Amino acid sequence: MKEYAEELADLWHHMPSGYERTGGFWFVRAGRNIASPHYHVGPKQIESYGLHFVLSGELVLRYGNNEVKLGANDMFCLFPHLTYEYWIQSTDSLQMIWLTMEGPQMRELMQRIGLIAKQPFRYGAITPECRERLRMMEEVIWHDPLYRLSVMKLMSAAYHLFEELEHEPAAGTLGAAPSEEHWVDEALRFFQLHYTETLRVETVAGMFGLHRSHFSHVFAQKVGVSPQQYVQRLRLTRAGELLMDVSLQIGEIASSVGYPDLYTFSRAFKRYHGCSPSDYRRLSEKELN
Repeated sequence: MKEYAEELADLWHHMPSGYERTGGFWFVRAGRNIASPHYHVGPKQIESYGLHFVLSGELVLRYGNNEVKLGANDMFCLFPHLTYEYWIQSTDSLQMIWLTMEGPQMRELMQRIGLIAKQPFRYGAITPECRERLRMMEEVIWHDPLYRLSVMKLMSAAYHLFEELEHEPAAGTLGAAPSEEHWVDEALRFFQLHYTETLRVETVAGMFGLHRSHFSHVFAQKVGVSPQQYVQRLRLTRAGELLMDVSLQIGEIASSVGYPDLYTFSRAFKRYHGCSPSDYRRLSEKELN
């Protein structure tokens, strides 16, 4: 560690690659320290998410109009564009590790480990297993020179750490029952992603902790059709698009949109579009010509 005005510290600065920036989050810097008796940071804001792990000692964290005392095995996060201040509290040696990250998944990632801007700390988060994951992070970051850093090892170690930190949401955050609007939107996205596969309504309802009949009733109220009808609409709309490609056989299209055989597909297609797949293709060709 190098000596600074108020601490002994190892500081690591990282330039994320283009590959890293296509992901949900990436690292921009990290650090580990042994604080001096006069250690004091802030008031300050940062542009990224600064996740701090208190390994020993105590500090006071001030965020907004709130103050909280944190000690060994606690963690806290500096959320971007919010003012924070923290300082050493006791004569015991304060040691921390911090990881500074950016990316479109960071807000949700912090929620998953129990941290939100209104309560950016968590008591007792650092279990023995978490300490081992932190040790793995340290080894990846500080063991080899920067030019030999393995991005895959870094992200693998990070996911192992966050897996260990994953936390049941606090009341009033993610733990609250989702609104009907929320789960209907999620169900729509699920059907749009998986409509070509064999789906059971009770399975999808179970994803949201709902009974099949209640799920179907609310879905039909909000969307205007039943879940089965919505999936069929997606399949047959896509089938109509695929029929524009004359190189595709109708049987191939039937399989591509989730129908088990040509007969079932043709019957469903005619009921929805008012003509057979072959007639639909011919009519479409005439319109184009």
